[in-house]
Amino acid sequence: MPNIFEAAAGLSGVEQLKLAFQGEELAAPIARTLDYRLTEVEEGRVVFEGTPTQAVYNPIGTVHGGWMATLLDSACACAVHSTLKPGQVY
Repeated sequence: MPNIFEAAAGLSGVEQLKLAFQGEELAAPIARTLDYRLTEVEEGRVVFEGTPTQAVYNPIGTVHGGWMATLLDSACACAVHSTLKPGQVY
């Protein structure tokens, strides 16, 4: 199974994210685990969408804040990542 790290070598950040956008098999493992996905990519901006299942509910029957925080973390990190030149890291 290919992974995003191998497939994205030598690409800019926005190119890497667009590559991940093309196939579920290249999605980050956390996105598969928590059932969310990258839906829009451009330099400096990304959008994630997801539908929480009962697997991410807390004991009082609402979506755990950690699920939403993970989407926010992914969006912020990927927005920064989308601005990188090939070979740059943050």
